Amino acid sequence: MPSVLGLMEQREARARQELESWTEVLEQAQAEVDAARERVERARVGREELVSVLAEEGTVDTPVFVPSDSGAAVAVGSSGAGARHGERPPVWRSGMGEEVLSGLYREVFAASVAASGPVNGVELTRAVGREAEIKNEVEKIRHRAYVLEKRGWLVRAGDGRFTPVSGAVGRGVSPASAERPRPGAGTA
Repeated sequence: MPSVLGLMEQREARARQELESWTEVLEQAQAEVDAARERVERARVGREELVSVLAEEGTVDTPVFVPSDSGAAVAVGSSGAGARHGERPPVWRSGMGEEVLSGLYREVFAASVAASGPVNGVELTRAVGREAEIKNEVEKIRHRAYVLEKRGWLVRAGDGRFTPVSGAVGRGVSPASAERPRPGAGTA
């Protein structure tokens, strides 16, 4: 009759082998999950960039339905009236409020208005709910801030931080409600 200790050692060895086998399977599965997650992220970023480029170029004449992060379809295109996702913002003029901004442009502008001071791309990315650890996400938000700067909505300081045009703007106040000169406008 085998010893009880020997039987327990055999049982432990089998359990250890089974654990090592499942650990290897789990590591392989995790690597597959990571690769699939990366493919999904690249596809999402590529789709968003394509929609943005098409909207900027004005080549989208009919709405294109793309899934949003919530899974619902969002219409994007250059036909019809009103602001749509991905459209370049208009050049700021007196009397114009942030309601004319669309999508990420509105979110970036609102985040800069809500900030207690100048904000950089990483801070804006976090403020609009994107992952600031992903360089591409930061660059997309920074690009929107640059466009808003060129269109007169934001001012960029020498250190690359952004603020709403011409000084401090209170929460919920848009350039239209705080008559200020546009950046680059001549001063007397």
